[in-house]
Amino acid sequence: MPASRKGVDISVERLTLTAQVEQEDAKYVARIEGIDVRGEGESPDLAREELIQAMLSWISSQDCAESMSGALTAAGFPEIDDDTELQLEFSDLS
Repeated sequence: MPASRKGVDISVERLTLTAQVEQEDAKYVARIEGIDVRGEGESPDLAREELIQAMLSWISSQDCAESMSGALTAAGFPEIDDDTELQLEFSDLS
């Protein structure tokens, strides 16, 4: 359900989540700040692929629990509703 301010419905049509890929010791780790999901791999590409799969599983589990908007609001992404499209993009290596 969209958030409401002074009688006006406000919702985000598309939420772009930006993932960071960083090298930690001999592996690469991809993560999204505020969301407890990560991917690891021997290369940045493998870490990205693992994060995508982890995000799909996370979305599926949140959706089944009917808590997607609550989880995203808690992660700092307010005004999300059932019609919001999620998009994942990756920033350059740090």
